[in-house]
Amino acid sequence: MAKHIGIVYCERIQDTSCVGCAKCYKAVNENTFAFEDAGDVRVVFKCGCGDCPGLVVPKVDLQMTVLDALDVTVDEIYFGTCVKKATTLMNCPMNVEGVTQVMEEKFGVPVHMGTHDY
Repeated sequence: MAKHIGIVYCERIQDTSCVGCAKCYKAVNENTFAFEDAGDVRVVFKCGCGDCPGLVVPKVDLQMTVLDALDVTVDEIYFGTCVKKATTLMNCPMNVEGVTQVMEEKFGVPVHMGTHDY
């Protein structure tokens, strides 16, 4: 059975340095980087962080509500590499550790940082 994942991307970087999240999809489809040895992985949602300062939890909550109505489960959530770059290099104000903890508690799935190293 495929592992269902969601990817949260940075609204300031996506479509600027990483057009259409093509690098994330490449890593998922080829089981590389964060998805190495993960087996069959399917992206079931992709959503933005909510822009600075970020309203990511309400956005993911809405996404989870929609998926629930479609009988689709989510096994893991990933912050895209663009979020990693934004928080480490571009002074993104998101408290990633705090948001990660809130999302893991609220949605009951692991949350990871980064999807690829392209």
